[in-house]
Amino acid sequence: MTSVLVSLVTHNESKDVEHLLPSLFAQTHRDLALFALDNNSQEGTRSTLAAFQRKAPIPMTLVASKENLGFTGGHNKGIEKAIETGADWVLVVNADVTLPPELVERLLAEATEPRHARVASFTPKVRRAEGPDLVPTDRIDTVGFRMTRSGRHFDIAAGLRDDGSFDRPAEIFGVSGCLALYRTAALREAKISTGFFDDDFFLYREDVDLAWRLRAFGWSARCVPAAVAYHRRRSLPERRRLMSAVANLHSVKNRFLLRINNAGRDHIQATFPKTFLRDLTVVGGCLTVERTSLHALKWLAENHDRLLEKREDIQRRRTVSDREILRWFGDDPHGGRLEDGA
Repeated sequence: MTSVLVSLVTHNESKDVEHLLPSLFAQTHRDLALFALDNNSQEGTRSTLAAFQRKAPIPMTLVASKENLGFTGGHNKGIEKAIETGADWVLVVNADVTLPPELVERLLAEATEPRHARVASFTPKVRRAEGPDLVPTDRIDTVGFRMTRSGRHFDIAAGLRDDGSFDRPAEIFGVSGCLALYRTAALREAKISTGFFDDDFFLYREDVDLAWRLRAFGWSARCVPAAVAYHRRRSLPERRRLMSAVANLHSVKNRFLLRINNAGRDHIQATFPKTFLRDLTVVGGCLTVERTSLHALKWLAENHDRLLEKREDIQRRRTVSDREILRWFGDDPHGGRLEDGA
């Protein structure tokens, strides 16, 4: 049976954990282990995780970090654990997700097909959940994400009613980090000096960075709509004013980090007109309405030399050209998918 390590990173999410873990423990695929890292929660999440550990029907490792390692640092520890234990796959999950019993089994049925040997990551069809009880809805949260030439990225079909339009398996640019099945072999190949997920990101856009790097290293991603899960989406573009200053700061920083890491010369030249205009808008916002994010620009300047060294390593190791990857960057809100048989 194919071994899967589930990597869960929490921060003040006790109530969500109470919904997620029973759905994880009920999976029909039984060759599972859970690695749960708590990022210094202050409201009881560690106690909740410890209570579940005592009765967990699968092997469960609980790490209580004394500092907040972020999404990237926490999941990097989980991926390291997967490699150490010889797991074939890592299922990265957010605490605000619930999983039907057949979720992992259906993902693996597609992921283990020989024709998908160079597919690094798989996403189910993720529908939205609402409220503290994660009540399922019929609205799509993500079926993968699409890239634009202005340097932005969006979850495909986000907010649309699930009417069956996205029921065919498809190749996509990359998968959302809220719930993603990664091939351990691909993650080993894509690791850089700052981790599997780039720890410079800390949180937000790190899944996009990893997807772009995997593409450049010759891997791809797929959506498996026969597998369905539910996620309460908290971070949306229209909710930016409601997000914390720390979250917005990382969002600004990571917009630029994405291109520093991954955009080669051909990509920069092809997208410059649109990225430059968007960059002006972002910097203007930092100078006026969101001055707390100015530190993001300062951080980029202070780390300039180190970031360019990391970029040089990534660009040197890539096997796929900018021109080939650019076909995934467009402005069609219904694009970003290559359906099987299309």
